Amino acid sequence: MSNWRLMMPTTEAYLIDKVLYELHHKPDDLAAYNADAQAYLSRFKLTPAMVSMITGNDVAGLYEAGVNPYLLRAHCIGVRIPEDVSLAALRSLMKEGDDKWLN
Repeated sequence: MSNWRLMMPTTEAYLIDKVLYELHHKPDDLAAYNADAQAYLSRFKLTPAMVSMITGNDVAGLYEAGVNPYLLRAHCIGVRIPEDVSLAALRSLMKEGDDKWLN
């Protein structure tokens, strides 16, 4: 088992992946999250930093934490983060020369 960054995902990446999967693939979970994000997230053993990344819609932080890019994309769509905002967050992580494949 691996994720996009490491041969074995970190515990942090696994837990956030689990949250995002359940949030966007289980009936009624998104509504529960939207009604009270803190209560919804309290069901999981997340650190305060992990909760902050999710509730703060920290796209760059979630990506850097090793969250599965497909789950991150589903989350952006599900909580209605505008595409230009999510892409700008991801582009902010690029280093010089990383954009050579974009042209």
